[in-house]
Amino acid sequence: MTLDLFFKIALFIIFFSFAYVISAYSKTAKTRHADKTTRIKMHHEHEVPLLLKLRQLFGIPFYLGLLLWTFAPATMAWSALALPVWARWLGVGIGVFAVLLNVWSHRTLRQQLGDAFDPVLRLLEVPALVQSGPYAIVRHPIYLAFLLMQISVLLLTTNWFIGFCGLAIIISVIVIRVPEEEKLLINQFGNEYHNYRQQTGGLLPKLR
Repeated sequence: MTLDLFFKIALFIIFFSFAYVISAYSKTAKTRHADKTTRIKMHHEHEVPLLLKLRQLFGIPFYLGLLLWTFAPATMAWSALALPVWARWLGVGIGVFAVLLNVWSHRTLRQQLGDAFDPVLRLLEVPALVQSGPYAIVRHPIYLAFLLMQISVLLLTTNWFIGFCGLAIIISVIVIRVPEEEKLLINQFGNEYHNYRQQTGGLLPKLR
């Protein structure tokens, strides 16, 4: 097995493991019992409209580029990056860490919120403010996991176009959706959330 093939297989194992975590926890959510049409409607109602457009704008070329890179790599040679092998190994490590952080974060939310937690419908009121597990360190570990995942994709594909589109998706989520989520949590939990913000960082641990 060549290194290129190894890194390609590693990318898809990491990528689909990451996606499986979200899918598995979505199936246990209370809102999952709604039919598909209702669930799509709920998603659109509880999502920032601009994000829906940006997800299409960057998501379609991201997945198309990933498919071409996988099955017709010569067509994506124009956007290839000359990264050293150690950078691709770093991508494997970052990707594995992203998956583990994703699992830890989802498991913590599931334990604390029960079936009220839905990974797909994020802008919803929650019955409790979770401050345990990774949430004792940072307020948005799932978004951090997504960001690390896209960095891993960039390093493993060694392709700036795929990396740019993937990073543009998660950065737009962080910039646009995170403030909306924090506003919702402030309205719901008031001083409790203000105190929590003072003790933790958003995506990186706060230096004491």
